[in-house]
Amino acid sequence: MNGRLKTFTAKAAATAMATLLFTTHAPGFMGSASAAQAGAGSVNEAVSGENEQLDVTSNDVPEGAKISSRQAADHIFKLFPILKKATITSANFDSPNSYPAPDYKAWDIGFQVVQGNHSMGFSASVHAGTGEVLSVHLPSEFVENQLSADDVKLTREEAEKIALELLHKAIPGLQEDQYVPLGDQFSLVEQPALFGRNQYQFPYHLKHDGVVSDAETVYISVDERGQATSYSRSTISAKYPSSKPKVSEEKARQVFEDAFDVELAYISKEYLSSRQRQQYVLGYIPKEDSMGPINANTLEQMDVLTGKAVDKSNQHLNKKVTGNVPAFTAANGQRLNVQQAVERVATSFDIPKDYKLEHSQLTKSYYGNMNNQVWNLSWSNRNANMSYMFMRDISAQVDAVTGQVYSYNMMHRVGPEMGEKEPSQKEKKTLTSQQAESLAMNTIIATVPHAKEEYQLARMIELDDARTFVFQRYVNGIRVQGDTAQVQVMNNGTINEFYTQLAATSEQLPAEITPVISYEEAKELYLKKYTLMLNYTRYGGFGLGSSEPLPVGVNLAYVPVSDIKSLYNMDELLDANTGQWFFMYGGAHAEAQVEPTDIAGHIAESALRNMIKHSVLVPDEQGRVFPDQVITRGDWFNYVARALNPNMDMYYNSDNNEKLFADVTIDSPYYKAVKVLMDQRWLGGADPEKQLKLEEEMTREELAVLLMQILRYEKLAGFYMQPSDLPNIADASAIHNKGAVSLSLRLGLLPSIEGRFMPARKVTVAEVSQVLERLAKLQGKTDTFLSGSRLY
Repeated sequence: MNGRLKTFTAKAAATAMATLLFTTHAPGFMGSASAAQAGAGSVNEAVSGENEQLDVTSNDVPEGAKISSRQAADHIFKLFPILKKATITSANFDSPNSYPAPDYKAWDIGFQVVQGNHSMGFSASVHAGTGEVLSVHLPSEFVENQLSADDVKLTREEAEKIALELLHKAIPGLQEDQYVPLGDQFSLVEQPALFGRNQYQFPYHLKHDGVVSDAETVYISVDERGQATSYSRSTISAKYPSSKPKVSEEKARQVFEDAFDVELAYISKEYLSSRQRQQYVLGYIPKEDSMGPINANTLEQMDVLTGKAVDKSNQHLNKKVTGNVPAFTAANGQRLNVQQAVERVATSFDIPKDYKLEHSQLTKSYYGNMNNQVWNLSWSNRNANMSYMFMRDISAQVDAVTGQVYSYNMMHRVGPEMGEKEPSQKEKKTLTSQQAESLAMNTIIATVPHAKEEYQLARMIELDDARTFVFQRYVNGIRVQGDTAQVQVMNNGTINEFYTQLAATSEQLPAEITPVISYEEAKELYLKKYTLMLNYTRYGGFGLGSSEPLPVGVNLAYVPVSDIKSLYNMDELLDANTGQWFFMYGGAHAEAQVEPTDIAGHIAESALRNMIKHSVLVPDEQGRVFPDQVITRGDWFNYVARALNPNMDMYYNSDNNEKLFADVTIDSPYYKAVKVLMDQRWLGGADPEKQLKLEEEMTREELAVLLMQILRYEKLAGFYMQPSDLPNIADASAIHNKGAVSLSLRLGLLPSIEGRFMPARKVTVAEVSQVLERLAKLQGKTDTFLSGSRLY
């Protein structure tokens, strides 16, 4: 860690370790307070949980605060009275435990709930200057244990009323015209699940002096029973400039249009999905800085990272990679051993002699080809003290087959307790910008395949003690969105950080590279789509590598927006062949749901529509779901997994074991669903020698057996194996798994058909939709179905 950053004392280190073991963190945006904290200089009033709560908090107001820990706790209880049923275990005063630290101090109040031998810890934070609650996140298990089971299911509109009540209570004096809802575009994921307790997300931007500020954000979660489960407030202490612009929107619009440009790119519509199967399309995206904010006082385009005017004369932009080192050469195809992987790192990066390899692990690759394995390596300086338990000095990832170094990071540890000394002025060396650029280019030539042919320098970020160079990949002269390489060069000439993100293979890129939509048409469509909105834009507040965090601040600016509710639509891109807009990261708001075309008048129409609503069924491009089509076992697994997580396709579920079952490898269309069900304990553990036979068509009896796995009634079903357990079922003798069928009948999941069960009859899409709908209605009515599951 950089010497200018906070170091750990022995006492603080012990406190931090305890926090890591017993605390969960609340989610939040950059700039919002995170849940737990510990570090040197903090006021730690933690005591044993056996004491009364008032013994933990106090009325003391430390220097730098305006409220006491007791007042902070009271503010939390006011918003979330349910927390009075938990025990306060600690009260820490310091900057919230996020890196980089925000520009304010906060109280972090730790809570604990003990149930027998089991305990859970979590925390909430309060701004120590204003007294505003910044972050509260209630664990779902705690909420479920405190609330009684009922059938209350609020609509989104009803839940939003509760969210707004909480918002006004959290920020006293807030007027209706002082905030704006961001709408559905703010959240990538808000598709209600068929199973589990649904939760609604409500994000808001606050206004400063009548102008929306993207530095002041509140987002609230409310479950369908009306219980607020989380609240997070991002804020800054930086001074706001005047809200009165010196230039008009019309003049800013002219600057925007003059500077705006687009370029053709390969874009994945499923970027968050498994990279193993994602396909790329041709699309148009705005060029660098085209969508940047325009200063409302100077008409300068601003860098969104630094808040400074964009340097139009930047000599680094769009420069081809050149250098005088040998190009990357892949290994001979045999898997590298640890020493060979270490040698690959040492060839291009510095491993000091007093750093020893402390950790090496062979895992599945998260870079490029998912079938490959990667060596995870780390080195430490053994002269350092115990604080090394928190992070290692040097880490690297190397492809175990090709030898390509995917990442390298050096943590600088300087300070009185770190066993190292900060370099003296004589030892320091200052590189020129050109020297640093040459070093960065040579680094990626030596480490990245086809660097000279496929990469351009996209931007250079100047820091106090380093320069960060970002390279963009191009194939066939077309940008590959998301494929980048980044090198940070310290002023003393060392490579401090190297990172590559390489996802696209030639097989995934479209063969036809001539777009239907012309460049001129694309540019015109973009300009028609976007208007300018006056708002405060935040910049800085984050770090790059070991460098000092960039200063936090806000500018008054005109920002391009396509929806007045949202300032977060920069990922909406134009398909170069269809002319349609799409969101690169997918999500519930990405495309309008296709209206089903083949279920009207069907006997199961209501259930089918319900499954489509919850994305258990996804209509094809013609709106068809084929209600009378027979399903396979694999179809069933996909339906159930999507009933648990309708956004399952957005995420890549990795696993170190490539083959879960003999017929379920990472390439299987059922891989993610099987993983979801294994995580839910609705399937047994992975067994590479066992077949799940997911392509086989499913019968009603097989469905009854699989339902027992979900309900966890497999053993109970073993008690009902006599024909007498199936009264009034004419074909009971033809049923092998009588217990599973008996329970399915008794629970109303699979009703008989004219006095017969018909165990060998194949199950259709329509029938399974009715079964899943009935199963969903059992939630909260049995002792086992979804009991103890994570419902949020």
